[in-house]
Amino acid sequence: MTTTVRSVLGALQAAARQDTATYGLEICRTTSLGAGTVYPILRRLERIGWVRAYWEEDALDARGPRRRMYELTGIGRAGMAEAQHTGQVRQMGWST
Repeated sequence: MTTTVRSVLGALQAAARQDTATYGLEICRTTSLGAGTVYPILRRLERIGWVRAYWEEDALDARGPRRRMYELTGIGRAGMAEAQHTGQVRQMGWST
């Protein structure tokens, strides 16, 4: 697992600790990674079931367009625990 993937997962994990989802631009800001790096990682994590993505509900106080929200799934949390324990992940199509 690369450092950039670990950074994105760390941002998602931080949001999960606060019992909230986060959006892509916030992950970019948190990790200091560009959108061209973060969004492909998020799509891959979503494809393997580690991340759930959904569109933010329209809010009356919305100041801009809806955001695509991202949160870790149970599988993603388990995968992160495995990666932290062993230093690598070999399940669901993700290899080091």
